[in-house]
Amino acid sequence: MTVPESLTMKTVVRGLVLTWLLFWPLDGQAAGANGRTLVVVPGVGVGPPADINGFNPLLISSVFDEQAANLLFAPLLWINRHLHVDYALSVARAITVGPHHRSYTILLKKHWLWSNGTPVTARDVAYTYDLILRLKHRFANYGTGGIPTEVASFTVINPHTIRIITRRPVNPLWFELNGLSLLVPLPAQSWRNTSVARLYDTLTDVAFFRTVDGPFHLQSFRPGRYATFTANKAYSGPDKPYFQRLVFRFLQSPESVFFALRSKRIQIGNLPMSLYRGRHQLTDFRAYPVGPVWGFNYIGFNYANPRITFLRDVSVRQAIMHAISQRLLIQVLYHGHGLRDYGPIPPRPATFLSPKAQALDKRGAYDPRLARRLLREAGWHRGPRGIRRKNGRKLAFTLYLPPGDVRGPILIKDLLARVGIDMRLQEKPFNEIVAETEDPHNARWQAVALAWGLSPYPSTGNIFACGAANNDYHYCNSVLDKRLRALTHPGDLAAMYRYEDDFTSRQPVIVLPAYPIIVEAARDLKGLRRALSPLGGFNPEFLRWRHPHAHKTARRAKRP
Repeated sequence: MTVPESLTMKTVVRGLVLTWLLFWPLDGQAAGANGRTLVVVPGVGVGPPADINGFNPLLISSVFDEQAANLLFAPLLWINRHLHVDYALSVARAITVGPHHRSYTILLKKHWLWSNGTPVTARDVAYTYDLILRLKHRFANYGTGGIPTEVASFTVINPHTIRIITRRPVNPLWFELNGLSLLVPLPAQSWRNTSVARLYDTLTDVAFFRTVDGPFHLQSFRPGRYATFTANKAYSGPDKPYFQRLVFRFLQSPESVFFALRSKRIQIGNLPMSLYRGRHQLTDFRAYPVGPVWGFNYIGFNYANPRITFLRDVSVRQAIMHAISQRLLIQVLYHGHGLRDYGPIPPRPATFLSPKAQALDKRGAYDPRLARRLLREAGWHRGPRGIRRKNGRKLAFTLYLPPGDVRGPILIKDLLARVGIDMRLQEKPFNEIVAETEDPHNARWQAVALAWGLSPYPSTGNIFACGAANNDYHYCNSVLDKRLRALTHPGDLAAMYRYEDDFTSRQPVIVLPAYPIIVEAARDLKGLRRALSPLGGFNPEFLRWRHPHAHKTARRAKRP
């Protein structure tokens, strides 16, 4: 499980060949050939690379697509790294909450414009809300933050004022951070006559996304290769993009990102932990740790699969939790850069972390003797090769994992085998994993290793509530449902504490350690702290060259 101090010659040659194939010039121009072009990969500051599959913010479900869509459409509410609304960067300029926590009046800025010069108005926000109603559960965040499930009325008062009345008093922090933040204004003037079917057909249609109000335009898209953006000169935000051209390269493994960085074909990318000891080879880059990302890493189960009904037993899931040494994972996989995590609330910042959760994160839950006892008491006894059996059935399941992310699962597989659990591993492309797990009729897959990005107010009703829009795991527990509903009521953090403590005891998914992403960025780039958010955001409009004239000189010198 150790990483070699230096890369072997075979690995280097293979990496250089892959890099040459992957970075054939874009549209006749070498990537990064001038000082105003920035080349990156999807998932910067979040995780391993993956392709972008869509740009409509209401029809996407991956953080990779979300990073791209956020370049095109400005948020109604900009949520910063401190989990507060930053009105300087939001389309909204203020929200007034009524005395009984049922009335929310949203005031929009009057100067915010679409790229065609027309103003962004309340009608655009109303169009977004109406589209969510039409999409229903096809909208990945349907019900998140009470949108639209807790809305009694949505009224356009005037071109720059909206009033929303909720069905009952709701927690304003929850409703604003998780719900109202979903109402990204969309160009009603351009999209109003578009059917839902047509919206799906145009997910990557460059011409369809011509009207935008974010910092960038979509210039070109090549499936499996790249997406290219250009600066939106009409952008109304306070930070105009410095880079005139932004390229997202689609790479298929963390290792290919490393070689792309080393050959300077990309300017920003995540350092693979598997090549952490080779970071000294990136001489023209500097490391920037991000996070841990606001979310959690986990092993999730398909409770609808009849072959793994044993995982519905909380004792089996508790045994899995106690069999995994998170301290070992952090040391071996993340070189000591990580935090233990056992629940749905990230350990940092500790804003919403219960006292019990803080104590558990500190001492850890690793106890293989307890894991063995729990399994014995549940009727699982050692069989051939040490794998436990009950009523003729093996305690075994198959885990899907994205390519290039095998080191952690291999270590977990070994730890589980020590207590008699057989976890088999199967690599699949990320997009195939998403497609299988999101299919509500697919009862074949068994387990998956993924990460979940949280809403700013960290309730997870949209993934763990019975029948929720993102409950791809078919998990349902009435007590946990009650805890989740309590998060939406006005009150203090007591409800949050009860929810996370109940979650930790049940382990509907097995939560794994939180760890920072080490982003490698060209040494001359500045603005990384603002551009990279632990909430999973990537905002390249904040980036600049530290010494722009040097890049201009280099560009002129290359001209014939």
